[in-house]
Amino acid sequence: MTTVNETIEYNEQLSQYIRNLFVVEDETLQQIRERPSKEGLPPHDINPEEGRFLQLLVRASNAKSAVEFGTLVGYSSIWIARGLAPEGKLFTFEKEPMCADIAKDNFAKANVAHQIELLCGDAHALVDSIAAQGPFDFVFIDAEKTGYIDYFEWALENTRPGGFIVAHNVFLHRTILDADTTDEGVKAMQMFHKHVATSNRVMSTVFPAGDGTLVAVTA
Repeated sequence: MTTVNETIEYNEQLSQYIRNLFVVEDETLQQIRERPSKEGLPPHDINPEEGRFLQLLVRASNAKSAVEFGTLVGYSSIWIARGLAPEGKLFTFEKEPMCADIAKDNFAKANVAHQIELLCGDAHALVDSIAAQGPFDFVFIDAEKTGYIDYFEWALENTRPGGFIVAHNVFLHRTILDADTTDEGVKAMQMFHKHVATSNRVMSTVFPAGDGTLVAVTA
């Protein structure tokens, strides 16, 4: 039994415990999660329990429309799509054509292709093309860290009151605690934290599992 002064650090054992009890990762999702390493691509960067958390937030918000910045091979996209209402739609942005092609293939395998529109290219240049489809219910940010504030500000203007804005990797593997960092990505994330925490347009916090997921609900 833990005492008041003791803490339990989130680790792989706890992660696996949650996966075993609460996460329904079918064979298709498992294969998609493992595919990047087999093909020499960057890791998916979303754990199964984090995917389930996204699905839960989407379902809790009764979302019918969602936006994702950073598709990679579509693992997180599938979790989001599976949380949407049956007629719901996800717009997702991926800069790398090869990743976009793999993601489209994965969407078909997961039977969610009809709910997802993938836009390939620079999201900053393309995102205004979907603004007329809003306001959106759910926005997920998991792209280049220096762009998080811009993505967040776009989401604020294009998300309905009571909608969710969610951002991944907000701990940056604990480098977020480095007050003396010279890394531009870390400094950008530190600024992002302060930007969201001091905004009077959202209620926000950080879910501390995995690499940290920031969750904000629009006012």
